[in-house]
Amino acid sequence: MPHEKRTEILDQAYRFFNERRVDEALALMTEDVEWPDVANGVVLHGREGVRPYWMAQFALGSPVVVPARYIDAGDDVVAVVKQRVDDLDGKPLVSEHVVYHRYSFAGDRIRRMTVHGDEGEATS
Repeated sequence: MPHEKRTEILDQAYRFFNERRVDEALALMTEDVEWPDVANGVVLHGREGVRPYWMAQFALGSPVVVPARYIDAGDDVVAVVKQRVDDLDGKPLVSEHVVYHRYSFAGDRIRRMTVHGDEGEATS
């Protein structure tokens, strides 16, 4: 699948996440997606593993992730993401910072996502 198509899928996924349209975001993933729970150092498996993780995040705060650009990484795509977390009243809990999300695909679905602290680590 061309890089442009993958970035279109990712743009949709970020938009759905930020709008809390969980079912639509999950529909962009494979049934057996692998998704990081960075805070707990584990990998979640499957859409039904990701759903409660996101719902718990949304209950505690309001994470917002906005892709600034995408890097073609062969079969993968690295999203350079501006991320912040506000409390439920809109006050910052975590100030905006940049993280790198690396995505693998299976056909036109997201198969795996990993989080990296810097671009070099994400693209190696």
